[in-house]
Amino acid sequence: MTRSRFRIIATALLTACASSATQTGTHTNRVIDTNAGARVAEDVPVTSETTVNASSDSTLTALDAAYTELGIEVKLRDSKTGEIGNRKFSKVNSLAGQPLSSYVGCGWTSVGPAADNYRITMSLVSRVTPSGTGSSVETRLTAFGEDISSKGTVACTTRGRLERRVHELALKRLGG
Repeated sequence: MTRSRFRIIATALLTACASSATQTGTHTNRVIDTNAGARVAEDVPVTSETTVNASSDSTLTALDAAYTELGIEVKLRDSKTGEIGNRKFSKVNSLAGQPLSSYVGCGWTSVGPAADNYRITMSLVSRVTPSGTGSSVETRLTAFGEDISSKGTVACTTRGRLERRVHELALKRLGG
């Protein structure tokens, strides 16, 4: 077995065994072999889903407040599609008082998690749809990191925590 194939297989096995967090939604991974070695890249983003006992309009208002509380400027609010969020914003080091590495994984640098040392550009969008007497909320986070000194970028994967935090804060506003 070639060294390159061994790295691909080892990386895929370690990645499959490394995660113990339960996340709602789906995702698929792919292994990419480069001259620098194998890495796992997120192919389809993870989504977090919640059902609330509130109208779509009330839920959108609660989500707007949740985004604001987290320090994420709402630049997208479309009541026709039920979407709210921000498709492109950047943070360095932390978000809502937490290190960025608690929300996204982007690999490691010589000084720690890349997410805490790179500029992280994210898209965080929630979609609200009517569901019975309430609403269904789906939130999706995608991100990439940029090493400011080398201008290189890396794909980041969500840990699902930011999406859950958005839902928790919205539920709190809705009295849930």
